[in-house]
Amino acid sequence: MIELVATVSRLLVGSLLLYAGALKIPEPALFAETIKAYDVLPIETIHAFAVVVPWVEVVSGVLLIAGLRVRGAALTTLGLLVAFAIAIGVNLYRGADFSCGCFGFDGGGGSLGTAAMRVVVLMMLSCVVVVVDRSPLSMDRLLARSEGLTEGE
Repeated sequence: MIELVATVSRLLVGSLLLYAGALKIPEPALFAETIKAYDVLPIETIHAFAVVVPWVEVVSGVLLIAGLRVRGAALTTLGLLVAFAIAIGVNLYRGADFSCGCFGFDGGGGSLGTAAMRVVVLMMLSCVVVVVDRSPLSMDRLLARSEGLTEGE
């Protein structure tokens, strides 16, 4: 049962990351404006984050969906989510009220409160993926099986 929960968690988190990152990649300037609105990073780093973070989301999402290097991808995802949670939490504490920019820049990503709830759920799902080392329907499992066959021969 835990393998099923881990697999569903892996596929859900991977899909959301892939989707979110893919929406941001073509619009780095808009994403930079969203990052700037959070007011938690030095201004000099915002453009680098706006270019790099969506690609990290996409690559992590693809790895999670494929089930390749799952633990590393899940840990990377967890790191991103913790950073997002901190930025969201700081702004909720400040009383800020703006669209999170999580899934594009049209306001469809929801408020910071909604984003906070979503990021907590995604962090929990990512923790399940990190902890459960067995995941059916994954490239890691297929590679482990083929290596086991090779070693036994």
